[in-house]
Formats: sequence, C-alpha cells, structure tokens
Amino acid sequence: MVICGMGNLSSGKNAPDARIRIAFILWTLSGMGGSEKVVYDLARKLNPIVYNVVIVSFSDGPVRKLYEEFGATVYAVPKGPGFDLSLVSALRRILLEEEIDVVNAHHFGPLLYSHLSTIGLKAKLVYTEHSKWQLEQLPLFLKLLNRLMLSRTQAVVAISKQIEQYYLHRLLIKKKCVHFIANGIDAPFFRGRDGRYLRQSLGIGEREKVVGVIANLRPEKNHKLLISAFSEVVRSMEDIRLILVGLDCMDGELQKIAAQSHASDKILFLGSRQDVPELLGIFDVFCLPSTHEGLPLTVLEAMAAGVPVVGSDVMGINEVVTHDVNGLLFPSNDERALADVLLRLLRDKDLQSRLARAGEAFVTEHFSLDEKVDAYDKLFHYVYQLA
Repeated sequence: MVICGMGNLSSGKNAPDARIRIAFILWTLSGMGGSEKVVYDLARKLNPIVYNVVIVSFSDGPVRKLYEEFGATVYAVPKGPGFDLSLVSALRRILLEEEIDVVNAHHFGPLLYSHLSTIGLKAKLVYTEHSKWQLEQLPLFLKLLNRLMLSRTQAVVAISKQIEQYYLHRLLIKKKCVHFIANGIDAPFFRGRDGRYLRQSLGIGEREKVVGVIANLRPEKNHKLLISAFSEVVRSMEDIRLILVGLDCMDGELQKIAAQSHASDKILFLGSRQDVPELLGIFDVFCLPSTHEGLPLTVLEAMAAGVPVVGSDVMGINEVVTHDVNGLLFPSNDERALADVLLRLLRDKDLQSRLARAGEAFVTEHFSLDEKVDAYDKLFHYVYQLA
C-alpha cells in the first residue's frame, strides 16, 4: 500500500510537543462536499497553539493543498475494494507514528477503520455523523456493527436534532456520550460579493434571472428533478438560467438529461468551484431538491449570502428552512410543485427580499462557525482528559 503524505513514518519526532494531536479521518480529498467542508473549517480554525492537526483520507485530491496551506499534516491512504484489512494497519501505523491523542472520524466507513485502528491505543475516538438516512440504508449486519462501535466510542456528535434523536432513541446510545453540535459557517465570508464580472464570464445577461444549486452531483441531491422543473419554468419565463455547481459523481448522466431538455441552452454545469461566495452573489434563487439530507451547509451559505432558498421538505432541510418564513419548501420529488414554487419566488421581488432578510438573520443567530469550533474544542478537551 502506497501512503501519500507529509509525515515520515520511519522516524520519530525531533522534539516534545505538548499540543493535543488530533487526526481527522475522512473519505476523500477529491472535492469539498458538506462533510469535507465541516472538517476543513474545523481543522483550520482550531487554535494551532493547542492542536497539532493531522488529516487522513482514503483518497487523494486537490483539497490536500488547502489543508497544507495552514500547516496540517496530510496523509492519503488508498482504500482497496471491499473491506481493506491493509488500510487498518496503515492507519494504525500513522496514528502511532503521529502519537495521536484524539481521532475524529466522519461517516460510517472512516468510523469502521478508525475503530479497528485504535484498539489498544491511547487515542480517544470521536465520531461525527452527517446523515441519518445513510445509516438507515446499511445492511442489518453493519447496523449492528455500527451500534457496537458507537457504544465503545468516547463521544458521538450529531450535527442536527434529528440525528441526535436517532442516536438516543433508535441506537440507544447513552445520553452522556451524545453531543449536539450543529454545522456552522463563517457568515460574513459570503456577504456582499460582486458578481458582475462572473456573470459576464459565464455569458449571463444583466436581465437574466439565475436559479442555482451548489452540491456534488449525486443521486440523493436530486438534480434530475431540478432540471425537469426548471425546464417547465422556462416555458413561462425565458430570461432565466440554471447553474449547477459541484463535483460530478454520476459520470455525466445529468449532463445527458439536460442536453435532451428544450432548455438545454440555459443550463450550465460548472463542476467543482472554489469561488462559492461569488457564485452565490449572482444567484437570484438557491434551490436544493434533495431526497435526503443531513444538515446542508450550502443552504446556510446561501442564506448568509442573502439569497432566498427553495428546498425539498425532507429531514435536514426542513430543520433549517421554515416554509414562507426564511425560505420555501415543496413536497419531495414533486416536479410540478417545485416549478410552481420557483415561479412564485422569481416573480415576487418583495417575497425574495423578505425571505433573504429572514434567512440571513436566522443563520447569523443560530449557525456561527466560531461557536461550532468552540463546542468541538471543548469536546476534544473533554475526551482527551478521559482516563
């Protein structure tokens, strides 16, 4: 197994380091999805005087550079097909060499390998789950294994109240081990961006309205529904564009669907982008039509940018969007309802302004990144001090 990383696994440290050595374990460095953004924000905001940050991913990619820019040690440990026993030994070797005190695993796969790799080590294990529905889709054996691992984990983080309730009442995790820490964002970072140059570079006219979504192209994000609903909207409103931003995880399937639409010339696929605030600055409406969600950061980012939000009425989205208060909801997977909601919002400037103001105020009050980092900091210290 080839391990790509900054660390030197054949030599010890040159000098004692009193900082808490924390390893974040995640699936990939290929793109910045919701859970990857949570780890990135947390890792870069933790006090470097207190923490020595190590990132371990099961695949390499361009996000590695973002971590290295603020001094994190990064390892990419390629995972083989199926259950990869060699990954356990490779991860364990990294944890030993880096003398890791706390491991924070994100999602079930990283939890499984982190759990096995930390058996018999001093490292304490903290698990953050981002999606209840992914746990519910596990085969029975893995559900039982998940429950066993969580019962032996020092702390479990729920990013939403719905996940917290699932931990407590379905998985019967002890209350003292479950910690609710909502996702947070750096709201000022998304405000007041001038999108005029970006509009021009994308060939979008000054009078054209823009509906946009920022989410990796995965089946559960339901971009297919948005493309279909947008095609209906175009029949009533011609000066409009649809922008889809995110890493393509569906091998071009959505592009083929869009190409067959009568609105194909109005649909733009931009791939993975680093200029999210600027993109939000040109959106008139942000729409997330997912069939399943955890607690979507992109919805919070859109609200922070002052963009009115439309979302499907599913767990996760409806925990942050209250219909007709700080956004609009539509029944999940209902193409006609989505088209109607989009038309209503695009035609009503007063409604756009009201929802945008309410969304921005809601995010500012409830989803501070600094408060999230502070909560994780306290949790990591608590776990670190456990006997």
